[in-house]
Amino acid sequence: MENTDFTKKIYLVGGAVRDGLLKLALKDKDYVAVGFSEEDFAHLPKVGKSFPVFLQKDGSQIALARREKKTQHGYNGFSVETQNVSLYEDLKRRDLSINAIAFEESTQTYYDPFNGIKDLKNKTLRHISLAFCEDPLRVLRIARLRTKLGVEWKIHKSTKALIYKMRDELCYLEKNRVYKEVESALLGENSHLFFESLFELGVLDKIFPSIYALTTLKAENLHPLEASVFAHTMEVLKHTESQKNSKQRLVLKFAALYHDIAKPYCYRNFGNSQGHDALKIITSLLDIAIPNAIKKPMLLLIQNHIKIPLLPQMRLSQCVAFFDSYKKDSTLLELQIALLLADKQKQISQKFLDSNFLDFKETLLNTFNALLNYSPKEWIAQNNPNPKAIKTHILKEKMRILNKHLSLQKSL
Repeated sequence: MENTDFTKKIYLVGGAVRDGLLKLALKDKDYVAVGFSEEDFAHLPKVGKSFPVFLQKDGSQIALARREKKTQHGYNGFSVETQNVSLYEDLKRRDLSINAIAFEESTQTYYDPFNGIKDLKNKTLRHISLAFCEDPLRVLRIARLRTKLGVEWKIHKSTKALIYKMRDELCYLEKNRVYKEVESALLGENSHLFFESLFELGVLDKIFPSIYALTTLKAENLHPLEASVFAHTMEVLKHTESQKNSKQRLVLKFAALYHDIAKPYCYRNFGNSQGHDALKIITSLLDIAIPNAIKKPMLLLIQNHIKIPLLPQMRLSQCVAFFDSYKKDSTLLELQIALLLADKQKQISQKFLDSNFLDFKETLLNTFNALLNYSPKEWIAQNNPNPKAIKTHILKEKMRILNKHLSLQKSL
């Protein structure tokens, strides 16, 4: 029943209430103020362009209760009203029932007009009203929320049907906001559920067409382990969860997501997967606006992702080029090894992992460090060579180091 009480009250709302009921760790606390005006919070710092949000000393935020009306396409296409807005109206504009529960801390009372607590118990993601359609970003957020809550959480059938009807509106998603949702999904656990959920909802092709194309291609292995290249990619994502550093995690996760992105193109044009590590093809297929700080090392990992098993068969000069491509960044080489392990995890025998993988990884890193520690300064000082002679000498010495240090397994 709608509550039209405008008595001044402040309620905890959103994710903090949801996560509190689920016994999850609380990160941010958001409050909604009913019956207040901006003047009541003039003593607090104010942020927000579309509507005022006030920052409290403990880091929590207070926003005036508001109603919204869709005025144009896109994330910012809303008009906002904050006068005479009830708690019911404020909660009704939210996306899912589990995010539309309010909690009055002074009385320890929950206000749950849309049965969010019941949906929490049933592990169901269900939209509140047709207002869900007004913000296409909510489609990405429901997929991201599922990565947080887990595979046992289901999207309600009515919400699935509604989201499919939003396909055309998804064309208006802003690239920077899409990236932020993907970034949040990749930094959390179960990141594969983000893309699997969008596939299940029938909108993956609208938002990430290159990733969707992976669902149309069967793996080429003689004994295929996954139904499609998309299924394989999701398996690789599952096995790249160990990185704690945020940037390293994003580099590895994006590399896992896009490492086979060129396979459908190569199959359709050349009849096999040869060339799917070519940067020109890969960069043309990236359908997420990835910042250069992440994109550059990610592309290196993708370009090199099929090379490590081939090192024993490669010419020494090619091996030198492989190690040189990591510059002085041994961490990046470790990410390359992690990507290899995730990519080949169903093909590498457990016996190899138990007995040889640590030695294999140590061999690669020791070889890299030996090459990194080599300096031609003394030779240059003694011989005063020209630039071409220096380049030839460095390559020769690095090949000698490789002969001495490199002892790779013949197959993975």
